[in-house]
Amino acid sequence: MRIKPHLLLFVLILPLFSVCQDLQKGTIIKDRQFLIDKKELTANDVQGNFVSIRPHHINGTLRNYHVEFFEGLNFKNRIEIETQNDTSILDVFILDEKAHVFIKERVDQSIALRLDIIDLKTQAFSKKVLLQIDKDSDKSVFKALKDDYFIDLKTTDYLILNFPVVEDKITYAYVKVFSKTLEEMTQIKVYADESISHRNTSFLNAKYINNTLFTLFQLSPNGDEEQRFYRLIELTTTTKRSLDIEIPADSYELINSEIKQNHMIIAGLYSHTRKGGYQGFTYYKIDLEAFEVTSQHQSPFLNESAKKYFTGWFKGNRNIDINNIFIDDELNAYVVGQFYILVKQSVPIGLPIASFTVGGISAFITVNPVSYSYKVFDDILGGKINPEGEIVWDNVLQLRQTEKIKAKSNKRDSSTFTFFANNEIHIFINGYIDMEKKPFIVKQDKRLNKTNFYDITVNQHGGITPNIVFPNADSDIIFRAESAVKSGATIHILGQGNMRKQLLKLKI
Repeated sequence: MRIKPHLLLFVLILPLFSVCQDLQKGTIIKDRQFLIDKKELTANDVQGNFVSIRPHHINGTLRNYHVEFFEGLNFKNRIEIETQNDTSILDVFILDEKAHVFIKERVDQSIALRLDIIDLKTQAFSKKVLLQIDKDSDKSVFKALKDDYFIDLKTTDYLILNFPVVEDKITYAYVKVFSKTLEEMTQIKVYADESISHRNTSFLNAKYINNTLFTLFQLSPNGDEEQRFYRLIELTTTTKRSLDIEIPADSYELINSEIKQNHMIIAGLYSHTRKGGYQGFTYYKIDLEAFEVTSQHQSPFLNESAKKYFTGWFKGNRNIDINNIFIDDELNAYVVGQFYILVKQSVPIGLPIASFTVGGISAFITVNPVSYSYKVFDDILGGKINPEGEIVWDNVLQLRQTEKIKAKSNKRDSSTFTFFANNEIHIFINGYIDMEKKPFIVKQDKRLNKTNFYDITVNQHGGITPNIVFPNADSDIIFRAESAVKSGATIHILGQGNMRKQLLKLKI
Protein backbone atom coordinates (compact mmCIF):
# COMPACT_ATOMS: atom_id res chain seq x y z
CA MET A 1 0.00 0.00 0.00
CA ARG A 2 1.26 3.44 -0.91
CA ILE A 3 1.42 5.93 1.98
CA LYS A 4 0.55 9.53 1.33
CA PRO A 5 3.44 11.99 1.98
CA HIS A 6 1.78 13.78 4.92
CA LEU A 7 0.93 10.45 6.56
CA LEU A 8 4.50 9.25 6.11
CA LEU A 9 5.78 12.35 7.89
CA PHE A 10 3.47 11.59 10.81
CA VAL A 11 4.64 7.99 11.00
CA LEU A 12 8.28 9.06 11.06
CA ILE A 13 7.88 11.78 13.65
CA LEU A 14 5.61 9.99 16.11
CA PRO A 15 8.21 7.55 17.50
CA LEU A 16 10.58 10.44 18.27
CA PHE A 17 8.46 11.78 21.10
CA SER A 18 8.91 10.54 24.62
CA VAL A 19 6.74 8.04 26.43
CA CYS A 20 6.72 10.61 29.28
CA GLN A 21 3.19 11.74 28.48
CA ASP A 22 2.18 13.03 31.92
CA LEU A 23 4.17 16.28 31.87
CA GLN A 24 3.23 19.35 33.92
CA LYS A 25 4.90 22.67 34.61
CA GLY A 26 4.26 25.07 37.46
CA THR A 27 3.98 28.83 37.20
CA ILE A 28 7.18 30.75 36.48
CA ILE A 29 8.17 32.91 39.41
CA LYS A 30 10.70 35.74 39.51
CA ASP A 31 12.62 36.62 42.64
CA ARG A 32 15.91 38.46 43.19
CA GLN A 33 16.71 35.96 45.95
CA PHE A 34 17.42 33.43 43.22
CA LEU A 35 20.52 35.41 42.25
CA ILE A 36 22.18 34.12 45.43
CA ASP A 37 23.47 30.55 45.20
CA LYS A 38 21.61 29.33 42.14
CA LYS A 39 22.66 25.75 42.82
CA GLU A 40 20.30 24.08 45.28
CA LEU A 41 19.66 20.54 46.49
CA THR A 42 16.20 19.13 45.77
CA ALA A 43 14.22 16.05 46.79
CA ASN A 44 10.86 14.44 46.08
CA ASP A 45 8.83 11.43 47.21
CA VAL A 46 6.27 9.03 45.77
CA GLN A 47 3.44 11.14 47.22
CA GLY A 48 4.43 13.99 44.92
CA ASN A 49 6.03 16.21 47.57
CA PHE A 50 8.95 18.36 46.45
CA VAL A 51 11.35 20.57 48.39
CA SER A 52 14.32 22.77 47.50
CA ILE A 53 17.20 23.50 49.86
CA ARG A 54 19.15 26.56 48.75
CA PRO A 55 22.41 27.30 50.60
CA HIS A 56 23.55 30.87 51.12
CA HIS A 57 27.31 31.12 50.75
CA ILE A 58 29.43 34.19 51.44
CA ASN A 59 33.00 33.98 50.10
CA GLY A 60 32.67 30.21 49.86
CA THR A 61 31.40 29.74 53.44
CA LEU A 62 27.88 28.58 54.24
CA ARG A 63 25.88 31.27 56.01
CA ASN A 64 22.37 29.91 56.62
CA TYR A 65 20.19 28.15 54.05
CA HIS A 66 16.67 28.54 52.70
CA VAL A 67 14.01 25.84 52.63
CA GLU A 68 11.69 26.54 49.70
CA PHE A 69 8.22 24.98 49.81
CA PHE A 70 5.94 24.15 46.90
CA GLU A 71 2.20 23.64 46.75
CA GLY A 72 1.64 21.22 43.93
CA LEU A 73 4.01 22.56 41.25
CA ASN A 74 3.98 26.18 42.38
CA PHE A 75 6.38 27.97 44.72
CA LYS A 76 4.65 28.70 48.03
CA ASN A 77 7.11 30.32 50.42
CA ARG A 78 10.53 29.95 52.01
CA ILE A 79 12.01 29.93 55.49
CA GLU A 80 15.60 30.62 56.48
CA ILE A 81 17.49 28.22 58.74
CA GLU A 82 20.40 29.67 60.66
CA THR A 83 23.73 27.86 60.63
CA GLN A 84 26.74 28.43 62.80
CA ASN A 85 30.39 27.48 62.81
CA ASP A 86 31.85 25.45 59.94
CA THR A 87 28.77 23.87 58.32
CA SER A 88 28.16 22.00 55.07
CA ILE A 89 25.04 20.42 53.54
CA LEU A 90 25.72 16.87 52.34
CA ASP A 91 22.30 15.73 51.11
CA VAL A 92 18.53 16.16 51.35
CA PHE A 93 15.69 13.61 51.19
CA ILE A 94 12.01 13.37 52.16
CA LEU A 95 10.65 10.86 54.69
CA ASP A 96 7.13 10.85 56.13
CA GLU A 97 6.40 14.20 54.42
CA LYS A 98 9.31 15.84 56.16
CA ALA A 99 12.44 17.24 54.53
CA HIS A 100 15.63 15.82 56.07
CA VAL A 101 18.73 17.95 55.48
CA PHE A 102 21.94 16.01 56.13
CA ILE A 103 24.36 18.41 57.82
CA LYS A 104 27.99 18.26 58.89
CA GLU A 105 28.97 20.85 61.48
CA ARG A 106 32.36 21.45 63.01
CA VAL A 107 32.74 23.35 66.28
CA ASP A 108 36.33 23.80 67.46
CA GLN A 109 37.59 20.23 67.99
CA SER A 110 34.23 18.51 67.49
CA ILE A 111 32.40 17.29 64.37
CA ALA A 112 28.69 16.44 64.32
CA LEU A 113 26.58 14.75 61.65
CA ARG A 114 22.92 15.59 62.04
CA LEU A 115 19.59 15.86 60.28
CA ASP A 116 17.68 19.13 60.18
CA ILE A 117 14.03 18.07 59.87
CA ILE A 118 11.38 20.39 58.42
CA ASP A 119 7.72 19.37 58.25
CA LEU A 120 6.48 20.13 54.73
CA LYS A 121 2.96 20.88 55.95
CA THR A 122 3.45 22.78 59.21
CA GLN A 123 7.04 23.96 58.49
CA ALA A 124 7.95 22.94 62.06
CA PHE A 125 11.70 22.50 62.60
CA SER A 126 13.64 19.94 64.64
CA LYS A 127 17.08 18.33 64.76
CA LYS A 128 18.43 14.81 65.16
CA VAL A 129 22.13 14.20 65.88
CA LEU A 130 23.33 11.02 64.18
CA LEU A 131 26.94 11.16 65.32
CA GLN A 132 29.10 13.55 67.31
CA ILE A 133 32.84 13.05 67.70
CA ASP A 134 35.40 14.99 69.72
CA LYS A 135 38.98 14.96 68.50
CA ASP A 136 40.33 14.07 71.93
CA SER A 137 37.96 11.12 72.38
CA ASP A 138 38.39 9.52 68.93
CA LYS A 139 41.07 11.04 66.71
CA SER A 140 40.68 8.43 63.96
CA VAL A 141 36.95 8.96 63.41
CA PHE A 142 37.40 12.72 63.75
CA LYS A 143 40.01 12.64 60.97
CA ALA A 144 37.80 10.43 58.77
CA LEU A 145 34.92 12.91 59.03
CA LYS A 146 37.02 15.78 57.70
CA ASP A 147 36.52 14.58 54.13
CA ASP A 148 32.89 14.94 53.01
CA TYR A 149 33.47 12.65 50.02
CA PHE A 150 33.66 9.46 52.12
CA ILE A 151 30.59 10.16 54.28
CA ASP A 152 27.63 8.19 52.96
CA LEU A 153 24.05 8.14 54.23
CA LYS A 154 21.91 5.67 52.28
CA THR A 155 18.13 5.89 52.53
CA THR A 156 16.32 2.64 51.73
CA ASP A 157 14.11 0.82 54.24
CA TYR A 158 16.64 2.09 56.76
CA LEU A 159 19.16 4.92 57.06
CA ILE A 160 22.69 3.56 56.82
CA LEU A 161 25.48 5.95 57.83
CA ASN A 162 28.88 4.61 56.80
CA PHE A 163 32.43 5.74 56.06
CA PRO A 164 35.96 4.28 56.18
CA VAL A 165 38.23 4.92 59.17
CA VAL A 166 41.97 4.32 59.47
CA GLU A 167 43.14 3.53 62.99
CA ASP A 168 46.59 2.20 63.87
CA LYS A 169 47.23 1.70 60.13
CA ILE A 170 44.19 -0.58 59.79
CA THR A 171 41.03 0.30 57.84
CA TYR A 172 37.57 -0.47 59.16
CA ALA A 173 34.04 0.50 58.12
CA TYR A 174 32.17 2.63 60.65
CA VAL A 175 28.47 1.83 60.27
CA LYS A 176 25.39 3.16 62.04
CA VAL A 177 21.89 2.00 61.13
CA PHE A 178 18.70 3.92 61.94
CA SER A 179 15.05 3.12 61.34
CA LYS A 180 12.99 5.52 59.23
CA THR A 181 11.76 7.00 62.50
CA LEU A 182 15.44 7.73 63.27
CA GLU A 183 15.77 5.22 66.09
CA GLU A 184 19.32 3.86 66.29
CA MET A 185 19.31 0.14 65.54
CA THR A 186 22.97 -0.75 65.47
CA GLN A 187 26.45 0.76 65.57
CA ILE A 188 29.44 -1.31 64.59
CA LYS A 189 33.04 -1.24 63.41
CA VAL A 190 33.60 -3.78 60.64
CA TYR A 191 37.18 -4.88 60.07
CA ALA A 192 37.97 -6.67 56.82
CA ASP A 193 41.29 -8.04 58.10
CA GLU A 194 43.31 -6.58 60.95
CA SER A 195 46.48 -8.16 59.60
CA ILE A 196 46.33 -6.19 56.33
CA SER A 197 47.55 -2.59 56.17
CA HIS A 198 45.16 0.26 55.39
CA ARG A 199 47.24 0.86 52.24
CA ASN A 200 46.04 -2.49 50.91
CA THR A 201 42.43 -2.27 52.12
CA SER A 202 39.59 -0.44 50.37
CA PHE A 203 36.11 -0.19 51.88
CA LEU A 204 33.63 -0.19 48.98
CA ASN A 205 30.12 0.00 50.42
CA ALA A 206 27.65 -1.10 53.09
CA LYS A 207 24.08 -2.36 52.68
CA TYR A 208 21.47 -3.27 55.30
CA ILE A 209 18.65 -5.63 54.35
CA ASN A 210 16.31 -7.69 56.57
CA ASN A 211 18.24 -6.84 59.73
CA THR A 212 21.45 -8.02 58.09
CA LEU A 213 24.48 -5.85 57.37
CA PHE A 214 26.63 -6.51 54.30
CA THR A 215 29.98 -4.75 53.90
CA LEU A 216 32.18 -5.09 50.82
CA PHE A 217 35.96 -4.56 50.79
CA GLN A 218 38.80 -5.02 48.32
CA LEU A 219 42.02 -6.45 49.75
CA SER A 220 45.54 -7.10 48.49
CA PRO A 221 47.59 -8.92 51.18
CA ASN A 222 51.12 -7.57 51.48
CA GLY A 223 50.38 -5.29 48.54
CA ASP A 224 50.57 -8.31 46.24
CA GLU A 225 48.56 -7.37 43.16
CA GLU A 226 48.51 -11.02 42.08
CA GLN A 227 46.33 -11.92 45.07
CA ARG A 228 43.71 -9.17 45.16
CA PHE A 229 40.17 -10.18 46.11
CA TYR A 230 36.85 -8.83 47.35
CA ARG A 231 35.72 -9.74 50.84
CA LEU A 232 32.01 -9.69 51.61
CA ILE A 233 31.13 -9.71 55.32
CA GLU A 234 27.63 -10.55 56.55
CA LEU A 235 26.66 -9.57 60.10
CA THR A 236 23.47 -10.24 62.03
CA THR A 237 22.85 -9.81 65.74
CA THR A 238 24.10 -13.36 66.34
CA THR A 239 26.18 -14.48 63.35
CA LYS A 240 29.06 -13.42 61.13
CA ARG A 241 30.06 -14.85 57.76
CA SER A 242 32.90 -13.87 55.44
CA LEU A 243 33.21 -14.66 51.75
CA ASP A 244 36.38 -14.08 49.71
CA ILE A 245 35.76 -13.46 46.02
CA GLU A 246 38.86 -13.93 43.90
CA ILE A 247 39.63 -11.27 41.31
CA PRO A 248 41.18 -12.88 38.20
CA ALA A 249 44.97 -12.56 38.08
CA ASP A 250 46.46 -9.42 36.54
CA SER A 251 43.06 -7.73 36.59
CA TYR A 252 42.12 -4.23 37.67
CA GLU A 253 38.42 -3.55 38.08
CA LEU A 254 36.18 -0.50 38.33
CA ILE A 255 32.96 -1.78 39.90
CA ASN A 256 29.70 -1.02 41.62
CA SER A 257 27.28 -3.36 43.39
CA GLU A 258 23.58 -3.86 44.08
CA ILE A 259 21.43 -6.38 45.95
CA LYS A 260 18.27 -7.86 44.43
CA GLN A 261 16.26 -11.03 45.11
CA ASN A 262 18.70 -12.21 47.78
CA HIS A 263 21.61 -11.86 45.36
CA MET A 264 24.45 -9.37 45.33
CA ILE A 265 25.60 -8.37 41.87
CA ILE A 266 29.07 -6.84 41.43
CA ALA A 267 29.59 -5.42 37.96
CA GLY A 268 31.75 -2.94 36.09
CA LEU A 269 34.84 -2.83 33.88
CA TYR A 270 38.07 -4.81 33.94
CA SER A 271 41.57 -4.16 32.65
CA HIS A 272 44.86 -6.00 32.47
CA THR A 273 46.86 -2.78 32.71
CA ARG A 274 47.14 -0.68 35.83
CA LYS A 275 45.88 2.56 34.30
CA GLY A 276 43.03 2.65 31.81
CA GLY A 277 42.98 0.18 28.97
CA TYR A 278 39.68 -1.38 30.03
CA GLN A 279 38.98 -4.44 27.92
CA GLY A 280 35.41 -5.33 28.78
CA PHE A 281 32.82 -5.94 31.49
CA THR A 282 33.20 -7.91 34.72
CA TYR A 283 30.33 -9.59 36.58
CA TYR A 284 29.94 -11.50 39.85
CA LYS A 285 26.71 -13.01 41.21
CA ILE A 286 26.63 -13.98 44.88
CA ASP A 287 23.80 -16.03 46.37
CA LEU A 288 23.40 -14.38 49.78
CA GLU A 289 21.45 -17.29 51.28
CA ALA A 290 24.04 -19.94 50.37
CA PHE A 291 26.72 -17.23 50.69
CA GLU A 292 28.66 -18.35 47.66
CA VAL A 293 29.59 -17.08 44.21
CA THR A 294 27.30 -18.69 41.64
CA SER A 295 28.74 -17.03 38.53
CA GLN A 296 31.74 -14.90 37.64
CA HIS A 297 32.94 -13.86 34.22
CA GLN A 298 34.92 -11.24 32.32
CA SER A 299 33.65 -10.48 28.81
CA PRO A 300 35.61 -8.44 26.23
CA PHE A 301 33.77 -5.58 24.55
CA LEU A 302 31.76 -6.55 21.48
CA ASN A 303 31.26 -3.07 20.11
CA GLU A 304 34.16 -1.62 18.12
CA SER A 305 33.17 1.89 19.28
CA ALA A 306 33.63 0.78 22.87
CA LYS A 307 36.95 -0.93 22.17
CA LYS A 308 38.54 2.14 20.59
CA TYR A 309 38.20 4.20 23.76
CA PHE A 310 40.50 1.85 25.60
CA THR A 311 43.31 1.30 23.10
CA GLY A 312 46.37 1.69 25.29
CA TRP A 313 46.29 3.97 28.30
CA PHE A 314 44.01 6.95 28.64
CA LYS A 315 45.64 10.18 27.55
CA GLY A 316 45.00 13.78 28.45
CA ASN A 317 43.57 13.00 31.90
CA ARG A 318 40.76 11.00 30.25
CA ASN A 319 38.95 8.38 32.31
CA ILE A 320 35.51 6.95 33.03
CA ASP A 321 33.11 6.86 35.98
CA ILE A 322 30.75 3.95 36.57
CA ASN A 323 27.72 6.05 37.43
CA ASN A 324 25.10 3.32 37.69
CA ILE A 325 24.43 -0.38 37.56
CA PHE A 326 20.84 -1.57 37.27
CA ILE A 327 19.54 -5.10 37.88
CA ASP A 328 16.37 -6.45 36.24
CA ASP A 329 14.13 -9.24 37.55
CA GLU A 330 16.15 -11.90 35.73
CA LEU A 331 19.39 -10.62 37.35
CA ASN A 332 20.80 -9.17 34.16
CA ALA A 333 23.10 -6.26 34.98
CA TYR A 334 23.06 -2.99 33.02
CA VAL A 335 26.28 -1.02 33.49
CA VAL A 336 26.39 2.68 32.64
CA GLY A 337 29.58 4.76 32.67
CA GLN A 338 30.47 8.23 31.42
CA PHE A 339 33.81 9.35 30.03
CA TYR A 340 35.40 12.56 31.25
CA ILE A 341 38.54 14.66 31.03
CA LEU A 342 39.95 16.09 34.24
CA VAL A 343 40.68 19.76 33.60
CA LYS A 344 42.89 21.85 35.86
CA GLN A 345 42.60 25.61 35.94
CA SER A 346 44.38 28.38 37.78
CA VAL A 347 42.74 31.55 39.02
CA PRO A 348 44.14 34.88 40.24
CA ILE A 349 45.21 34.77 43.87
CA GLY A 350 42.71 36.44 46.13
CA LEU A 351 39.49 35.24 44.50
CA PRO A 352 37.46 33.05 46.89
CA ILE A 353 36.24 29.77 45.35
CA ALA A 354 33.91 27.02 46.55
CA SER A 355 32.70 23.69 45.19
CA PHE A 356 30.14 24.13 42.45
CA THR A 357 28.40 22.41 39.56
CA VAL A 358 27.37 24.31 36.45
CA GLY A 359 25.92 22.73 33.34
CA GLY A 360 26.92 19.26 34.42
CA ILE A 361 30.56 20.20 35.05
CA SER A 362 31.41 19.49 38.67
CA ALA A 363 34.22 21.46 40.26
CA PHE A 364 36.16 20.07 43.18
CA ILE A 365 38.44 22.62 44.77
CA THR A 366 41.94 21.27 45.28
CA VAL A 367 43.87 24.41 46.23
CA ASN A 368 42.22 27.63 47.35
CA PRO A 369 42.60 30.17 45.91
CA VAL A 370 45.29 29.20 43.40
CA SER A 371 43.85 26.33 41.33
CA TYR A 372 41.04 23.82 41.05
CA SER A 373 40.12 20.83 38.90
CA TYR A 374 36.85 19.66 37.44
CA LYS A 375 35.48 16.96 35.17
CA VAL A 376 34.22 17.66 31.65
CA PHE A 377 31.93 14.73 30.76
CA ASP A 378 31.16 13.46 27.28
CA ASP A 379 30.34 10.02 25.80
CA ILE A 380 28.27 7.43 27.67
CA LEU A 381 29.09 3.70 27.66
CA GLY A 382 26.37 1.14 28.37
CA GLY A 383 26.34 -2.63 28.47
CA LYS A 384 24.12 -5.55 29.43
CA ILE A 385 25.52 -8.65 31.16
CA ASN A 386 23.47 -11.83 31.60
CA PRO A 387 23.30 -13.83 34.88
CA GLU A 388 26.12 -16.09 33.69
CA GLY A 389 28.36 -13.04 33.41
CA GLU A 390 28.45 -12.97 29.59
CA ILE A 391 28.08 -9.71 27.73
CA VAL A 392 24.83 -9.44 25.75
CA TRP A 393 25.51 -6.07 24.12
CA ASP A 394 27.46 -2.86 24.58
CA ASN A 395 26.96 0.52 22.97
CA VAL A 396 28.21 4.10 23.09
CA LEU A 397 26.15 7.29 23.00
CA GLN A 398 28.34 10.04 21.59
CA LEU A 399 28.27 13.59 22.98
CA ARG A 400 29.97 16.47 21.19
CA GLN A 401 30.87 20.11 21.90
CA THR A 402 30.46 19.82 25.68
CA GLU A 403 33.80 21.59 26.17
CA LYS A 404 32.50 24.68 24.36
CA ILE A 405 29.67 25.30 26.80
CA LYS A 406 30.14 28.54 28.72
CA ALA A 407 29.69 28.31 32.47
CA LYS A 408 27.57 31.46 32.74
CA SER A 409 25.18 30.59 29.93
CA ASN A 410 21.62 29.60 30.76
CA LYS A 411 21.11 28.31 27.23
CA ARG A 412 23.44 25.32 27.50
CA ASP A 413 23.40 22.10 29.48
CA SER A 414 25.96 19.30 29.26
CA SER A 415 24.57 17.31 32.19
CA THR A 416 22.78 13.95 32.17
CA PHE A 417 20.42 12.01 34.44
CA THR A 418 20.24 8.23 34.10
CA PHE A 419 17.64 5.82 35.49
CA PHE A 420 16.11 2.40 34.75
CA ALA A 421 12.44 1.80 33.90
CA ASN A 422 10.53 -0.88 31.96
CA ASN A 423 13.77 -2.83 31.55
CA GLU A 424 15.30 0.05 29.61
CA ILE A 425 18.04 2.54 30.41
CA HIS A 426 16.78 6.13 30.24
CA ILE A 427 19.11 9.10 29.83
CA PHE A 428 17.79 12.65 30.21
CA ILE A 429 19.88 15.15 28.27
CA ASN A 430 19.62 18.50 26.49
CA GLY A 431 21.10 18.91 23.02
CA TYR A 432 20.56 18.49 19.29
CA ILE A 433 20.43 15.16 17.45
CA ASP A 434 20.29 14.88 13.67
CA MET A 435 17.84 11.99 13.33
CA GLU A 436 18.91 11.31 9.74
CA LYS A 437 22.48 10.46 10.69
CA LYS A 438 23.72 7.27 12.33
CA PRO A 439 25.12 6.71 14.81
CA PHE A 440 23.18 9.23 16.85
CA ILE A 441 25.38 12.07 18.16
CA VAL A 442 24.23 14.55 20.80
CA LYS A 443 25.56 18.01 19.99
CA GLN A 444 25.26 20.37 22.91
CA ASP A 445 26.78 23.70 21.90
CA LYS A 446 23.75 24.67 19.84
CA ARG A 447 21.29 27.55 19.77
CA LEU A 448 18.34 27.21 22.12
CA ASN A 449 15.84 27.06 19.27
CA LYS A 450 17.55 23.94 17.87
CA THR A 451 17.92 21.88 21.03
CA ASN A 452 15.49 19.50 22.73
CA PHE A 453 15.12 17.92 26.14
CA TYR A 454 15.54 14.22 25.34
CA ASP A 455 14.66 11.00 27.08
CA ILE A 456 17.12 8.71 25.29
CA THR A 457 16.23 5.07 25.81
CA VAL A 458 18.53 2.07 25.44
CA ASN A 459 16.35 -1.03 25.08
CA GLN A 460 17.00 -4.62 26.18
CA HIS A 461 18.86 -5.28 22.93
CA GLY A 462 21.11 -2.21 23.12
CA GLY A 463 19.22 -0.13 20.59
CA ILE A 464 19.34 3.64 21.16
CA THR A 465 16.22 5.75 20.56
CA PRO A 466 16.20 9.53 21.13
CA ASN A 467 12.74 10.58 22.38
CA ILE A 468 11.85 14.26 22.54
CA VAL A 469 10.21 15.22 25.83
CA PHE A 470 9.80 18.81 24.60
CA PRO A 471 11.66 21.26 22.32
CA ASN A 472 13.61 23.87 24.28
CA ALA A 473 12.24 26.52 21.90
CA ASP A 474 8.86 25.93 23.57
CA SER A 475 10.28 26.38 27.05
CA ASP A 476 11.00 29.68 28.77
CA ILE A 477 13.47 28.02 31.14
CA ILE A 478 16.17 25.42 30.60
CA PHE A 479 15.61 22.28 32.69
CA ARG A 480 19.04 20.86 33.41
CA ALA A 481 19.09 17.08 33.37
CA GLU A 482 21.36 16.80 36.41
CA SER A 483 18.73 18.64 38.48
CA ALA A 484 16.27 15.75 38.14
CA VAL A 485 15.17 13.87 41.25
CA LYS A 486 13.25 10.60 40.99
CA SER A 487 11.04 8.75 43.45
CA GLY A 488 9.12 5.78 42.13
CA ALA A 489 7.71 6.75 38.74
CA THR A 490 7.69 10.48 39.52
CA ILE A 491 10.44 12.85 38.39
CA HIS A 492 10.77 16.53 39.28
CA ILE A 493 13.20 19.04 37.77
CA LEU A 494 13.56 22.58 39.10
CA GLY A 495 14.59 24.82 36.20
CA GLN A 496 15.96 28.31 36.69
CA GLY A 497 17.62 31.32 35.08
CA ASN A 498 17.49 35.12 34.98
CA MET A 499 16.02 35.29 38.50
CA ARG A 500 13.23 32.91 37.43
CA LYS A 501 12.29 29.40 38.46
CA GLN A 502 9.80 26.81 37.30
CA LEU A 503 9.06 23.28 38.49
CA LEU A 504 8.62 20.45 35.98
CA LYS A 505 6.95 17.14 36.87
CA LEU A 506 6.67 14.06 34.69
CA LYS A 507 5.74 10.42 35.05
CA ILE A 508 7.50 7.44 33.53
